[in-house]
Amino acid sequence: MKSIDIVKLAYRALFERKTRAILTILGIVVGPLIITTITASVQGLSQSAINLILRDVSPEAIFVTPLNGYLSSYTITQLSHLDGVVYVVPFYTIPVTIYTSKGEISTTILSVNIYDLQKVLPGISISSGTAPSAQSYNQVAIGYDLQNPPSPNQPSLHVGQEISVSVVLPNGGQKTETLLVTGGLSDFDINLGTIIINKALIMSYSIGEEIYGTKYSGAIVLASSLQDVSKVVSEIHQYLGSYVSVNSAQDIVSFINQQVVSFNLLLLIVSSASFIVAFISVLTTMITSVVERTREIGLLMSLGFERRQVMLMFLSEATIMGIIGGGIGTIGGYFSSYGFLDFLLSSPLFNSLHAEPIFTITQAVTLFLFIVLISTFAGLIPAYRASKIEPAKALRYEV
Repeated sequence: MKSIDIVKLAYRALFERKTRAILTILGIVVGPLIITTITASVQGLSQSAINLILRDVSPEAIFVTPLNGYLSSYTITQLSHLDGVVYVVPFYTIPVTIYTSKGEISTTILSVNIYDLQKVLPGISISSGTAPSAQSYNQVAIGYDLQNPPSPNQPSLHVGQEISVSVVLPNGGQKTETLLVTGGLSDFDINLGTIIINKALIMSYSIGEEIYGTKYSGAIVLASSLQDVSKVVSEIHQYLGSYVSVNSAQDIVSFINQQVVSFNLLLLIVSSASFIVAFISVLTTMITSVVERTREIGLLMSLGFERRQVMLMFLSEATIMGIIGGGIGTIGGYFSSYGFLDFLLSSPLFNSLHAEPIFTITQAVTLFLFIVLISTFAGLIPAYRASKIEPAKALRYEV
């Protein structure tokens, strides 16, 4: 008898006992269903976050902030002279309180040349009005959340409005200023260190220079290419040591990728329980099947079946269950990941992301083959036992 005929015989024999076969297949489905659903969702979220970062932040950008104190003008000059650096954008951060009819808003002024800022943070743009003049001391662009407060109880600001603010001075004192809102920023979900851009006030470089002089709150360094980023980061560490915190867009991307790899490893360890359940389920089903079909095995051998053909028939049953369960679990998991991802995106933590599930063909095939291998391996011992049954004893066997 040809191998294909043995497989067909195994398929018919398997589904003569439909209830048991279906329950076993359901036990196999659980593992790949869970793994595919969660993995595809997490990979979709992470890729969406990476795309958001690389869309809004130049991949060559490096952020340098002092752990204590300020960066001096000498330091800024030295940074600009490092090999592989195109230019440096220094900035000031100034704590302020905005006074409104609905109450006070504590926020930060980011004092910087906005056109230089857009070179390293291309996602920052003026959605309404105009940017503050480079030489102005009272013009301001407001962050997205200040124009569109998340709560109706919070005050909102708008272009053309004059606002009164209390500015914190370097000596700890305060002074009150009246500022004119000339522009509103588009939604920008990435923070610049401790500065939440969506809640910040963007003002000209001149105002920070007037208040803080050459004591800069930080700087954004732009490397000449992606290949130069790690070299420039290393040079900054060598030059400034532990005095500053140095982060790059590539560091963030690498961190996200590392977290995804760690999560997938953890998921695989946790999901091993479902693989064990699938193994035991197939093993139990096949042992029961061998016991129930002992006389049938004896009859087949009497009709000329070889022992290897009997073994192949039972192995085929286990493999068929693995193919069906693995296929349903992997494909079903991918489609169910859309619903799971929608649930995750409904959380305020991810509401700025627009993601699609990601599960590669390689991952799907690897998971599918692994499930089939587990099922086949689970059927190996029962199939071997079936092939060792003596025909004469089997024909006299009573279940």
